[in-house]
Amino acid sequence: MTENQADRATRAAVAVAAEHGLGVTRPVVLRDASNVLVRLDPLPVVARVGGLMAALRDGTGQWLARDVAVLAHLDGRDATRPCPPPLPPGPHHRDGLVLTFAALEHPDPAATLDPGEVGRSLRRLHANLRDLPVPLPVLGLVEEGRGWLRGLTAGCGLTDGQLRRLSDRYDEVRAAITDASFASQPLHGDAHAANIMSTPRGLVWTDFEDVASGPPLWDLACLAARARALGTGERGYGADWADAAVRAYGADPRDPLLDLLVTARTLAVAAWGLAVSDAAPRVRAASLARAEWILANSTGRM
Repeated sequence: MTENQADRATRAAVAVAAEHGLGVTRPVVLRDASNVLVRLDPLPVVARVGGLMAALRDGTGQWLARDVAVLAHLDGRDATRPCPPPLPPGPHHRDGLVLTFAALEHPDPAATLDPGEVGRSLRRLHANLRDLPVPLPVLGLVEEGRGWLRGLTAGCGLTDGQLRRLSDRYDEVRAAITDASFASQPLHGDAHAANIMSTPRGLVWTDFEDVASGPPLWDLACLAARARALGTGERGYGADWADAAVRAYGADPRDPLLDLLVTARTLAVAAWGLAVSDAAPRVRAASLARAEWILANSTGRM
């Protein structure tokens, strides 16, 4: 989101809090990326305002409603705590934006995440999500990514021929996932290293808006994909770090299904980044690099 859009998101969050009789003296933008996160001092609350992702999804905020439902179900178990009363968690609609509220956590931004702890935390999270009583899309980001890719034109930085090859590879990967045999369960859906925080009460997962059902290896693919495709993962962690987290979870970093899901994850994130690159030029270079990695590893397949 642009700076003006971040300001707009902040005003919307403050206004919704005021509608419920709660005053905000100092809103602080914590993150301005696919969503805008705003700390609402002195309230122990963080607002999540739909940003770049909202531009690609419908305006109902259904994906944020799932985030709220997951936080309520987990109730702080390895996850961000739900919004404390009296402020309703949402989703709320204000000035054309959709937003939710959650409890304020206190992460240490300088903390180094131990991959073993991350893998074990993700395994606990999966155990706590198994009885989530919420209908979920099946690998929703993979399905959404196919639509985003179809909407791209050569103006995105790829040629028509490259886009056709990516589209063919996407269809090939989706078909292979459909044919694969795996147990399905509720997942985080976007479980990369930037979505876990080191807090005084331990590791805490956040950002459940892409919660979906599918194989647990999908979340491990989210941990590993960026490092495998770009050489460096979220927060600067490398492929060895991700592989250690996968092993600590109890999986094999060289599992063929994990490799397939890493490709699917890379395709979906590349499609997302190129779809929003006009509004967020900063993501274009990484998205093109992901696309080039897919194309380089697709030689001879089609």
